[in-house]
Amino acid sequence: MDTATKERNTRRVDCTFRVLDAMEDIRDIWRDTAPLQDLDEAQRDKVLKKIGAARKALDQLEGLL
Repeated sequence: MDTATKERNTRRVDCTFRVLDAMEDIRDIWRDTAPLQDLDEAQRDKVLKKIGAARKALDQLEGLL
């Protein structure tokens, strides 16, 4: 496998793990705030930040296809 292909594949995997990590963090917040999931300001900001990080990683992943 050539270097460019190996680099691209590594970046794909890295992006995938960044998305999964962000989703896990969001799931932890849902669990911590169950059953109502009534978020305070800090939790809401954290969820929005994690969604943004996941979206960015997904965009990068899509660009690598």
